[in-house]
Amino acid sequence: MKLIKSFLLVAIVAMVAISCGESKKEASEVAEDTVEAVEDAADATADAVEDAADATAEAAGEAADAVEEAVDSLGADVEKAVDSAKAMADAATTK
Repeated sequence: MKLIKSFLLVAIVAMVAISCGESKKEASEVAEDTVEAVEDAADATADAVEDAADATAEAAGEAADAVEEAVDSLGADVEKAVDSAKAMADAATTK
């Protein structure tokens, strides 16, 4: 009877040890999967930031071009206004 109890005790301890070993293996796999998911998320975030930076730089360049065109247009309009004013002044003085 003592031998049977000892055998059962050894069997139970062995089952617990095997169970813990499998749990440890599963936990290790979950940790590896988590690390991989975090790395993938970090890569995706880095790509998104890079794309946003490129888009911002492009938009800034386009805005600068638009401002330059507006300034050139206003400069031409001012020159026309000055020329018109001179022509009117000349026409008024010659009458």
